[in-house]
Amino acid sequence: MSKPLILIVEDDASMAYVLAECLKTEDYNILLAAQGEQAIELFEKNTPDLVLLDLKIPRLNGLEVLKHIKSISSETLVIMLTGHATISTAVEAMKEGAYDFISKPFELDELMHTVKGAMKKILIIKENQDARNNAFQSGADVYRSSISPVTMKVDDMIASVAESDYTVLIEGESGTGKSLVAKEIHNLSSRKNQPFIRVDCAALHSNLVESELFGFEKGSFTGAVNRKMGKLERANKGTLFLDEISTLDLNGQASLLSVIQNQEFERIGSSRPQVLDIRIIAATNQNLKQMVKEKTFRHDLYYRLNVFTVYMPSLRERQEDIIPLTYFFIRKYRQGGGMELSPEAAMKLKSYDWPGNIRELENAVKHALILVKGENIIHSSHLPLELNQGYWAFRDKNLGLKDILAATEKNIIEQALLENDLNVEKCAQSLKLSRRTLYYRMSKLDVNLFRDESGLS
Repeated sequence: MSKPLILIVEDDASMAYVLAECLKTEDYNILLAAQGEQAIELFEKNTPDLVLLDLKIPRLNGLEVLKHIKSISSETLVIMLTGHATISTAVEAMKEGAYDFISKPFELDELMHTVKGAMKKILIIKENQDARNNAFQSGADVYRSSISPVTMKVDDMIASVAESDYTVLIEGESGTGKSLVAKEIHNLSSRKNQPFIRVDCAALHSNLVESELFGFEKGSFTGAVNRKMGKLERANKGTLFLDEISTLDLNGQASLLSVIQNQEFERIGSSRPQVLDIRIIAATNQNLKQMVKEKTFRHDLYYRLNVFTVYMPSLRERQEDIIPLTYFFIRKYRQGGGMELSPEAAMKLKSYDWPGNIRELENAVKHALILVKGENIIHSSHLPLELNQGYWAFRDKNLGLKDILAATEKNIIEQALLENDLNVEKCAQSLKLSRRTLYYRMSKLDVNLFRDESGLS
């Protein structure tokens, strides 16, 4: 991604120099203009990402330049700077679409907070637009990332292992899409036209493992009124997917190990072994290696399963995919297209830590689509309550009162920033604080909404 471009419009040469040098340290590209007509000319030729615009400049004042910029590009963010601030000029600048209004003299840290907030919003706006366009141009039934390195690495691993017949172990948190990966490996393999049988190990009672896996003959035990084909037999020639393998008890693990080693089984009540030709894929949200150390999972079964491991990253590890995945689910559940996210809703989606991963995101989209009704824009109010609570920090129940109060204050400030599109001036007004007090509290509490993981700042 190219460096963000900032246009500084300032007739005071020393002030322009200080601003430019300060912003260059944050790896921004800079354009300088000393008067209004020059600013408009540079803007039209270069379309900068952000404009720092002094109110009092020669040859068209700042408000006139602001109006012209907004007439060319309504989404460009403009931060107004002035040493002659009045309430009326600030209100007028905001009405004309200024992103924020900073009075001189100001602290450079204060300016940089505002610039980073603007850049964060710019990034989200661009990401939102790109994701929307790509989602509705694509008719794919499976989401494939073209922007997340960790996700693309997983896709490469899936494509590579699918060509073989090796046993695959898929690891990752709940909700990361392990079942979908197992199905995709099957669909890309030479067994794609054969059965894909899923076994939910967590739902298997310890007394029923063998009957579910192996099946049974009629009369083999009380209640066996008919012969039953087990999951292994049903999966023959195809793929057997053992979901949440860590929940299988030790007896069940021993039975499964025998099948994997010998590639044959016997129905309960039968003495005739049946040869198997199956590929096994297992998935777990637990650390099997640790379970082996604790002797709750057989080491020999672990090494039989762990021939090739695919690690599914959490949504926190693939933040680039959050907005594109949101549009993928919008397209999946809202036929006809046209639906989009507001920038505020997109910010909240990106700010949430998604403990339930992709499954939770999918449910959040369903929730929003129910509430949006006839509208074409998903706003933050349509998102589930936990997203609108922002960065809630009370998962540790052992927090003391001092920490709880600090976490509460931080949460309120972050929520107010999101609700005001990261505009510090509006946020300060909504919290009934001075701008300087708000900046002090943000610094003390390490409010981090302006930290851009993408490389913009």
